[in-house]
Amino acid sequence: MLRFTLMLISLSLLSACALTRVSDGAHRKEVDELDAVGLTLEAARAKAVENGFACDAQVRRNVSVATADGVRRSDTLECDKTSAELMCPQRRYVTFNADAASGKVYAVGARIARHSCF
Repeated sequence: MLRFTLMLISLSLLSACALTRVSDGAHRKEVDELDAVGLTLEAARAKAVENGFACDAQVRRNVSVATADGVRRSDTLECDKTSAELMCPQRRYVTFNADAASGKVYAVGARIARHSCF
């Protein structure tokens, strides 16, 4: 039984699924370090690309975004970064919400999409 357990642990570590994962907190910190609030969407895109994210080609215009103050019409840009695993990549997203009138980013969202290995 001990051999079986050790073999399973070894296989999971060798598969690299556990080695390149990023926690929610680490991803949130990475997104916060972009410091994009107050920037234009193009400046936010440039910062994200500089930090290894790939961004959508087009900005989504006039999207309804729920905020603490209610629903707000915004322009949004989504960027993502994929981990290096071949079998079970983790995709990390950052979403920039900008005021439709001024074009300035007022909120930045972060989420992680985890894919199962098997």
